[in-house]
Amino acid sequence: MAIFRRVKMVWLFVIVFVTFTLGCATLEDRDARYGSNPPVITAAFAKDRIVSGDTWKIYVNASDVDGDMDRFVCSTLQDGRHPYPFDLVNIKPEQRKKLSGYLYLPTYTSHQDLWGIHIELSLYIVDKAGHKSNEKSFELRFASKASDKEVDRTLFDERPLGPIMINIMNLDIGLPNTPEQNN
Repeated sequence: MAIFRRVKMVWLFVIVFVTFTLGCATLEDRDARYGSNPPVITAAFAKDRIVSGDTWKIYVNASDVDGDMDRFVCSTLQDGRHPYPFDLVNIKPEQRKKLSGYLYLPTYTSHQDLWGIHIELSLYIVDKAGHKSNEKSFELRFASKASDKEVDRTLFDERPLGPIMINIMNLDIGLPNTPEQNN
């Protein structure tokens, strides 16, 4: 029964998101006001393995000829769990034409909470006219040692673009870090 409630909530969110993002204007009206070019994600990078407690950084370079990038749409799947709700990260007005930096996902501080968990994160950008960029997907596994891969600092700015606000759960222990589970 709870799954049906969650499905209803997801559909309600999609309807509200589309209504507020696109409004009642026609595509021609939005294109006339904001331009007809979609945003483009030109480069992206994220480590594929981190330690629980680390902050996962997803580096992104993107541009929009019309300068109307509005927000990132992030979708996350975790093995053995239903999809997390979409998370929206607004793009600052000064970065709507071109941006470079990272989105970040904070994780729990205990090194054992998320060990072995695997998630997939997909993201894209929506502009003011409602155009969608190309989609980028990343996989992450929580391990005892982080990946040795490093971001190319010449390609991406070290600038935070905003947090991805999801709460990753360890389904094996239920609530994270409860005293009963440490015995």
